[in-house]
Amino acid sequence: MTPLPYRSGTSFLAWAIVNNNQPVPDVFSKMTKIAASGRLGHLVAVHLQETNGDLEAFAQHRQGQIWMFLRAECLVDGALDRSRLRYVTWREVQAGRMTEDDPLRRYALGDDSAFDELMAAPTPPKRTRH
Repeated sequence: MTPLPYRSGTSFLAWAIVNNNQPVPDVFSKMTKIAASGRLGHLVAVHLQETNGDLEAFAQHRQGQIWMFLRAECLVDGALDRSRLRYVTWREVQAGRMTEDDPLRRYALGDDSAFDELMAAPTPPKRTRH
């Protein structure tokens, strides 16, 4: 693994990609990676809007990435700690980054069927480039 670069969002994101998205070494780096990912996601969404791209498919993919970041924060010895998940999703709701009816929040609160609707939905077809 190459050394961690100066922590600007862009250089950090490049470091994460080059190092095959390896775990980050400290909390500050983790927060930088999340922020850089958010900025990159916003740029992609703007581009898709401007080019009439598939913004809905991207939004679904982006939501999955956000859930992955939050889930990773709640792992204890490789297993999901639901009490941590309750705290993390509460924090996200308080900060306005998640709604109270978000499936991950509902799952954290004990609704084991929170993702059933998403799991039953067909995957949108992939668009091809021409």
